[in-house]
Formats: sequence, C-alpha cells, structure tokens
Amino acid sequence: MARGYDESKDRKNKISLFGKTLVRRSKSTCELCGESGQKLNIFEVGKIEVEPDYERCLHICNTCMDTIDRLKKAKENDLRFLNHAIWSEVNIVKATAIDVINQVEGKYSWIDDLLDMVYMDDELKGILDKIKK
Repeated sequence: MARGYDESKDRKNKISLFGKTLVRRSKSTCELCGESGQKLNIFEVGKIEVEPDYERCLHICNTCMDTIDRLKKAKENDLRFLNHAIWSEVNIVKATAIDVINQVEGKYSWIDDLLDMVYMDDELKGILDKIKK
C-alpha cells in the first residue's frame, strides 16, 4: 500500500512542477473561462497516463473544474465558459472545449452552434483523439 501512495505522491509532485509554466501560459487566468483572481488548479485532460504531460494540462478555476466534474448536471449558464475556451490559441484548451461540447451535444442550440464555428486542423483532431482514448 505504501508503494501506491509513494507513486501517487511522486506523480503529484511532477504535475506541480508544471505550475510556473502554466501560470505563464495562462497569464494567471482560468484557461477555460478567462476569470482572473481565482485559485487555479492543474487539470489533466483525457486518460491519466503514468507520466504526466504538460501538453495535456490546463490551468482552470474551481468553478470550471466543478462544471466539468458534474457535466451531466450542469445548467445552461454553467457552460458559458465554452464561449471563451473555444477561441483559445492553445490547442489543448480548444480541444477540451470541443470535448465538453461533444458531451453535451444537443442540449442547448447555442453550444451546437459553437462547434459549427470552430476550425479543426489535423493537429487539433489528433489532440481530440488522444483525449477520447
């Protein structure tokens, strides 16, 4: 049991090393909703791998994290962060927004319209494929 604990602790330490780089990339704002002045968390996108990958991490606020965690119970206004995230220049942020849209597809017409507006190049499609695995 101690081995699993040590591995988990080691993994969390490795993820925390991404903090400074994520702060610079996000400019200390939530990468999904754009809010500043909030406590930000490192959020790993997709299946958790053995080795953490900076390219699959986001810096997000508690509100966005809670919304993603309880996506099926999210109300329409809880999903307004997608309006901001879908236009991000950071592909993992945009891919996360697209993934969330795909999960709630058909629930609200404005969300479906967002997906119609976004351009997906091969790199973005590759990231989406990794997220779904």
